[in-house]
Amino acid sequence: MKASRTRPERLWHRPFRRSDRRCAAPQGQATRLPALTGGPYRTGRPQPPAEHAAGQAPEAPSRLSLPDGTELLLRPAGPADRAAALAMHGRCSPAALRLRYHGPVRDAGRYLDHLLDPRHGRSLVVTAPDGRVVALGHLMWDDGEAELAVLVEDAWQRRGLGLALLRRLSAVARAAGVGTVYAVTHGDNAGLIAAMRRLDAPLDFRAEDGTLVITATLAAADPAGCAHRPNR
Repeated sequence: MKASRTRPERLWHRPFRRSDRRCAAPQGQATRLPALTGGPYRTGRPQPPAEHAAGQAPEAPSRLSLPDGTELLLRPAGPADRAAALAMHGRCSPAALRLRYHGPVRDAGRYLDHLLDPRHGRSLVVTAPDGRVVALGHLMWDDGEAELAVLVEDAWQRRGLGLALLRRLSAVARAAGVGTVYAVTHGDNAGLIAAMRRLDAPLDFRAEDGTLVITATLAAADPAGCAHRPNR
């Protein structure tokens, strides 16, 4: 039975998956993790397609230059970034967290334990000159597809950081042989909708009960669209 992307009560941290598979523990056994927004949700496929997983080079850090001259760093993230990512969550408004997680967030630390685990996908952070994490993005494997998700601290929103993360994550998906990525959000999340439109990839929009699923087909996208131009 396929799980619905548009039924939050059916799934775990990515409430709108195509896949109904549960994530694999290191020993290969299925596992469940506690829900953060209510309900015992399933987790997803922990790895990209096997034929593309071997030999993948880690993503190189890159600089993001803002119009005011601020230099930010976009780099891969992992378990070592948990404390800084959790601190960023504490600086985000309830509205920003609602748009990212589709509801109130409980125990965000355990949520980040899963999201920052490289078995389940790839994560990126944007850091400020003082080293603080100000934006966080995830690409989570989902049975031949991948889900995109970003969270930008309120004080750094509307400066192109979300778009930069989406472009880089889409490039990571493509390098892993994943041609379809999707983002799930509220229908009123104008920022994410606009950023997805700027991926230079064909998009499919599906709405149900105020939830919007945006699917991008990367195989037909212009590779130049993944360049990191946060203020384009």
